[in-house]
Amino acid sequence: MKKISFLLVLVLALAACHDKATLDQSQVEYMTLEERKYEIRVASAGVPDEYRLLIVRATLVINPDPEAERARNQNVANRVMDRTCKGRPVRTLENNLVDELNLEIRFRCLEVRGG
Repeated sequence: MKKISFLLVLVLALAACHDKATLDQSQVEYMTLEERKYEIRVASAGVPDEYRLLIVRATLVINPDPEAERARNQNVANRVMDRTCKGRPVRTLENNLVDELNLEIRFRCLEVRGG
């Protein structure tokens, strides 16, 4: 029985091992939201006021629900985009859920127009 338990743990550990997504010219920042840990990366997209954002779950997820993960990731993304744009309006240019867990977003901070 101990051998089967060990093999099961080993198989699960190996299944959980995969390369984490990364974003060139960015540093990792950690955020906890709804008791879940996330790795956040923000980098310039090479255009003024335009950024790339990568959100990676920092904890193991077995059998993820893509819709729930997208909603959680979007909550994290909204906080990061608001902080990055310092409260200015944001336009999302790309929004892709990768591997049912990770969110890649390209966004632009818009100018505030006076009325």
